[in-house]
Amino acid sequence: MAKGQGRYVRYLAGAILGLVLPTAAAWAEPSAFLAVDLGSGAVIAESRGGAAHHPASLTKMMTAYVAFAAIKAGKVSVDDVITVSDRAASQGGATLDLRKGERITLGAALKAMIVRSANDAAVAVAEHVAGSESAFAARMTEEAARLGMTSSSFRNATGMTAAGHLSSPRDMAMLAMAIERDFPAFRPLFSSRDTTWKGRVLPTVNGFLGAYAGAEGMKTGFTCSAGYNLVAIAHRGGRRALAVVMGAGSSAERLGAIRRLMDQALGAQPAAGRPLSGLANGGGAPPDRSLESCGIARGGKSGGPESALGQRRVAPAGWGLEVAFGRDLGKVRRDLDKAHRELRGRLGGGSAMVVIRPRDGMLRYRGLIVGLAERRAVDTCLAERARVGEERCLVMTPTMLAGAVEDERRFKMISAH
Repeated sequence: MAKGQGRYVRYLAGAILGLVLPTAAAWAEPSAFLAVDLGSGAVIAESRGGAAHHPASLTKMMTAYVAFAAIKAGKVSVDDVITVSDRAASQGGATLDLRKGERITLGAALKAMIVRSANDAAVAVAEHVAGSESAFAARMTEEAARLGMTSSSFRNATGMTAAGHLSSPRDMAMLAMAIERDFPAFRPLFSSRDTTWKGRVLPTVNGFLGAYAGAEGMKTGFTCSAGYNLVAIAHRGGRRALAVVMGAGSSAERLGAIRRLMDQALGAQPAAGRPLSGLANGGGAPPDRSLESCGIARGGKSGGPESALGQRRVAPAGWGLEVAFGRDLGKVRRDLDKAHRELRGRLGGGSAMVVIRPRDGMLRYRGLIVGLAERRAVDTCLAERARVGEERCLVMTPTMLAGAVEDERRFKMISAH
């Protein structure tokens, strides 16, 4: 295995387990956290616990809560068979790889959504329960208000970053406690170590379950904007505690923070504290953790990494050229558009596309011109390299293009979860 390939495989394996080592940009502590003694409901530790944050896939806890309520009310059943829609099948980020027209039970979709953080399963659940994802998101916001989650509003069922899609550590702790109280029969879903789909056993994306003695469950969350989030429940010596971390700069930082919070909350002598409901939510905009968690500076009109994560795609036909590369998505797009305009005539057309390339634990973007004939791609690139320099372009064979799309797909499997 080549050195670069080995580093990439180690990155993926570590990220799936929630154990990637922090980069130099990672922080000493997450943006916000709190811990609650579940026996008394008292807040044991807290820092910015009421601050607004992007929840990422912690959102799926509310998706689950609304679905559980519909099941309990007899409106739907875990045995209901869902036909996967085009919208559900087109979800990016972590997915079960569902295809349009495929069939899955509501119970299986819920488990995949929680265990694998599958976005396609989450949308399938939402559409089945409410008819559309937007109608379901409105129900999520209504339930949040009913539960006293005063800083929470939802725009989708997955947790992909969107304007007005917000929560706080306090609110997520309240939601976790509501799930425990209102739907104890569904608690095992959050502690499951794997799920099975099409004969394949798929491990959980929640590394906390195997990394802390006494871990019981809940849910991870990650997008570049949100950083690394986690709601966790654990027990020790007959006591149980809940901890929430939001906005960590790496999965290692997230896990380390949860360990410290759990150790403090599960200490030998329960500490007195105010009730969770007494912790006030604050206002303001949520922090953007793109630079710290993904090495990407957000600015201008760039949609940031989530815009590149939002769709699933297949490898393009034909040959291609890489004409732009870097950490700044907006600059890569500008450079790609400029090169495509300049070379379109000699290339005979082609299409522009940007793919994600994880590298050294950070994100890079590749600007590609695809759908080209072999001779046009090779001759044009050779001429440009002779005229401008070797950095001008790289010829991409069909196999190389397929590999680039596969690299992106594998990254998406550990993103937005």
